[in-house]
Amino acid sequence: MYIWSVVAIIIVVYVGYVFFTEVGKSFPVLELMILIAALQWLFGAFNAYRLSVRHYKYYMYIPEEEYMSFVVPAFLCFIVVLLPAFRKYTIDFNFNIIPYIGYGRWLFVFGVLADIASVVVPSSLLFFVFLIAQFKYVGTGILLFSTQKKDRYVFYAVILYLFGSSLAHAMFHDFILWSLLFFLFWAIKNKPTAKTKLVLFLSGVFFVISIQIVKASFRKLIWEGSFQGNKTFLFYDILSESLSSNYFEDENNLSDLNLRLNQGWIISAIMRHVPDNIEHANGSTVKEAVFSSILPRFLNPNNKKAGGKENFVKYTGLDLGKGTSMGMSIVGEAYVNYGKKRGIIFMAIWGGVLRFYWKRLVKVSRNHPLLIFFIPLLFLQVIKAETELYVVLNHLLKSTFMVWMFFKFAKKYLNWNI
Repeated sequence: MYIWSVVAIIIVVYVGYVFFTEVGKSFPVLELMILIAALQWLFGAFNAYRLSVRHYKYYMYIPEEEYMSFVVPAFLCFIVVLLPAFRKYTIDFNFNIIPYIGYGRWLFVFGVLADIASVVVPSSLLFFVFLIAQFKYVGTGILLFSTQKKDRYVFYAVILYLFGSSLAHAMFHDFILWSLLFFLFWAIKNKPTAKTKLVLFLSGVFFVISIQIVKASFRKLIWEGSFQGNKTFLFYDILSESLSSNYFEDENNLSDLNLRLNQGWIISAIMRHVPDNIEHANGSTVKEAVFSSILPRFLNPNNKKAGGKENFVKYTGLDLGKGTSMGMSIVGEAYVNYGKKRGIIFMAIWGGVLRFYWKRLVKVSRNHPLLIFFIPLLFLQVIKAETELYVVLNHLLKSTFMVWMFFKFAKKYLNWNI
């Protein structure tokens, strides 16, 4: 086993431990971000190199030593810059939340109304309407802390709504992400013991694995329109049938599960293709991401579109099917632009950018505690390991501006004491 592969597993274990211990003590969104990245960039890739079965297309395109010798140091530099922010700039929940419960109800209503309005607004404003629609989840987080049962019921009803919506569309991403973010608020309120956290973590891992087991067959039946019955029962039936057939004893199944976790195959495809078949971008995608994120689409009609398909095809040399979109990831984009050595430096700089943003966010939240409940919205794309820089920056900058404008509006016109 290569030394960088050993370091990779040590990092995964360490960041998992840090996240586990912080749950219930603080709001560990930065810890969650690096844990997701560690699992997708390091742990998934580590497993892929050790499974004997490989997908015909989604496999590791370069030797393990070459992959790990870039991604592990790059990730290490990224988290070393961020680590001081974990302890030094922590979210303070020592304030009276009760006066904000009424605002939580209104935020929930605003989000629902934005959802309804999204079918009629022009495409140039869809992203901002989407952001406002997420207010329903911001309000849901606040209502969890209410002393009234009816408010807390809203919290659990929204989780059921997310799961029902996931079943209806056979898309589970939003359900998993928002449920995880809601769990961080739940842990703050309930202060679970280490044993309780462990049970909940293992239950969550099992449920996510269950979704991955079911997803392909479930989607096929739903999207083809061949199933018209109860989707909850369908989900359960597919899962029961899979588990009863010794699912985990088949290495093809294990390889398929790991494939859904592993983002390393994309990074490895980039490292194989660049610079042998196409030159390094030398910062061009970074500049494009910054410029496109600053200007809204109605001011810049040629603004880059989210999704990453164009850059993915260009820098991996692989084709994507119609309607399929994949991102290069931040670390993949670091290599695309700057190669190994400068790519590692770029990851340290990106860690510094996030650290600065987090520091300012924590400082402002101490005077405006309601802002704490908007953190999941602000970091909704940031915590994803598969997204490229444009998607992350675009969401972070525009959601920050939108939240700032809403606070101004709420204070001046709604007379909110925030």
